[in-house]
Amino acid sequence: MTYVLSETLSAWSRADFARVLQTELQDADALSAPLQRGLARGSFALVDTAQLLVLQRAEDAGLLRVKAAVCYQSIIPGCACEGDPTPMSELPEYVELTIAIDRADGRATITLLDD
Repeated sequence: MTYVLSETLSAWSRADFARVLQTELQDADALSAPLQRGLARGSFALVDTAQLLVLQRAEDAGLLRVKAAVCYQSIIPGCACEGDPTPMSELPEYVELTIAIDRADGRATITLLDD
């Protein structure tokens, strides 16, 4: 899927780049699918808990490339019945992503990196 990250493109050389990137990704709901696919402990990703850390940034002819780590929480939902002996608790999750942003129009693709 492709997302338009025009604010992130504009913020590339600014100090607030990571914050702008995370905000724009969350506003576009661009993290839901990769975080769900990257689950290692739980069965449902809590995308609103995501914290993004930029690991690498690079420029080439037509693209801006970002390698980012995302720490977030997941849950294993129970039956939610009264008296359920297994309370839902949040589990820590971690994935790494590459984000390729087209320098011409801000269109971006997100790829989940394998371990």
